[in-house]
Amino acid sequence: MNTPGGDAQTLLDALVASLAAATRSPEGVAKPVALLWTDADGQWRPLAAALQKACAHFYVLGAYDAARRTGPAIWLKCLVDRTLPDLMPPPGTVPILYLPGVSRQELRAGGDCPDSLHPLIELQYRGAVWHQKNGRDWTVEAFMTSEVALGLDLSLDMRTREALMRALPVLATEPIAPLRGRRLDADDFDRLSVGDPVRDLLGWMSEPEAFQARCDTARWEAFRNICTRVFGFDPDKDGPARAGDLMLNGNGKWEDVWRRFRDAPRGYPGVTELLRHARPRDLLVDRARQPQVNDEQEAQLRYALEAAGAMPHEKLCARVLELEAENRDRRSWVWADLGYSMMAHALEPLARLATLARSALGGVSLTAMATDYATDGWRCDRAALDAMNHAKSPSDNALVAKVVRALYAPWLDKSA
Repeated sequence: MNTPGGDAQTLLDALVASLAAATRSPEGVAKPVALLWTDADGQWRPLAAALQKACAHFYVLGAYDAARRTGPAIWLKCLVDRTLPDLMPPPGTVPILYLPGVSRQELRAGGDCPDSLHPLIELQYRGAVWHQKNGRDWTVEAFMTSEVALGLDLSLDMRTREALMRALPVLATEPIAPLRGRRLDADDFDRLSVGDPVRDLLGWMSEPEAFQARCDTARWEAFRNICTRVFGFDPDKDGPARAGDLMLNGNGKWEDVWRRFRDAPRGYPGVTELLRHARPRDLLVDRARQPQVNDEQEAQLRYALEAAGAMPHEKLCARVLELEAENRDRRSWVWADLGYSMMAHALEPLARLATLARSALGGVSLTAMATDYATDGWRCDRAALDAMNHAKSPSDNALVAKVVRALYAPWLDKSA
């Protein structure tokens, strides 16, 4: 009755092929008038809509909704008998009747069958039933593992069974080939459900309530399972603060989380605040991951520049270059990309200005001085303007302007 699904590209392909095989009859035997698909636990219900798209002759037992090809047993019986002119199955096809919540044993019970299902009883004899060789309904697990279906190797523990059911809608259209040749467990199926665990984890850390609101129950449970198994915490029990601590202190898979955040920090604005409130376990934690360290060094830099502004010119130049050496690495930190290191950015052109301002324009004539300016002197002006462009707040702008004047004015005087 069933054909092997080993060559199928997806689970959906394998189901369609198996259902089609079940409608075929040996030569000389009449075609079944319908194919009944009993599914006592409703395991296959998440794939009903996809199967209806794949098969124009696929109908579902349920509340009447002709547009969705769904209706009660008497309506399905009329479809099979083609007494509904506007809703007849395509010519030459065998209607497939998917019966969620109905077992084959119920239909075979005859008079003891629920009244609502009576119109379907006789279709067992005029039609065919899609079932395993042992006569049982096809469960998802049975179809996945059977050699006459997909023939995959599954861990048969409860976690894997639950993860398989959560992943079923996604699994339906996933290529089967990558799943062959190894034993599949809960993590394999949860990864399918979540798709991109690192992206989803960062999305949840940034906006926990909004992320969970976008998840249905199955996806949220898959996400929780991935977090527990891969990232070592439970979103429900531990919350975002725990995730922030783990990300700051980083190890294992959390290194991947940090790198993803580092590459696109603006996409996860809430993560910065989590890291700001997280605390390092020890002194070995990377300072570049700690926004509060960057904040402290920005404050210290402001104080140092304020104090340096009153120094003699030569000492001021040296001090600015010292501060540049101490702070330049912060321009490569993620916080600089987010606009939290404005003074570190302003320091780079200030350091250029400090280097250039140590040497006045030379030349014994105006022509020689003009040549010297055209060669190098203009760089002082450029550095001064660049420094002013980096200061955004009024207080920072005033501070940078003060340092620029202290560096630039003596150079200008010496060059006059």
